Amino acid sequence: MSTLLRWVCVLCLGAAPVLSAFAGGTADPQEEQSIKAVLARFYEGWNTHDADKMVAAYADDIDHINVFGEWHQGKAAIRQDIVQLHAGPAKNSRKDYTIEKMRFIKPDVAVVTVRSVSALGGNIGTYVMTKDTGKWLVVSFTNVVYKLPEKK
Repeated sequence: MSTLLRWVCVLCLGAAPVLSAFAGGTADPQEEQSIKAVLARFYEGWNTHDADKMVAAYADDIDHINVFGEWHQGKAAIRQDIVQLHAGPAKNSRKDYTIEKMRFIKPDVAVVTVRSVSALGGNIGTYVMTKDTGKWLVVSFTNVVYKLPEKK
């Protein structure tokens, strides 16, 4: 085996544990818990109709595409939309949610898929989260409606 080939093998084998930790979507359990806490506060805010608690999960420059295909940009604009929504159709809404998947793209970037159910229907949301200044925040969020199974 050539010296160059040996070095390539050593480098690849040495990098394998680092690469597999993020390619497979696993991370430090503390980071997972931190992300779960951010999302728990968001849904607690939804259930108590607290717009400030909800947008506390968002970065200032967040992008959100809602179930109607409307693209909202920026924390302040989204907060205003949340206030209107919760003063109207969602004023009595409660959401139960389940984190279906959490995948770490890099140690400070995660994609989280969340399924939620309310009296308004079901949603599947994809949250892109980054850890800046030691804090996880949502930088992009897209949600779609899914059909709930019919009750028997």
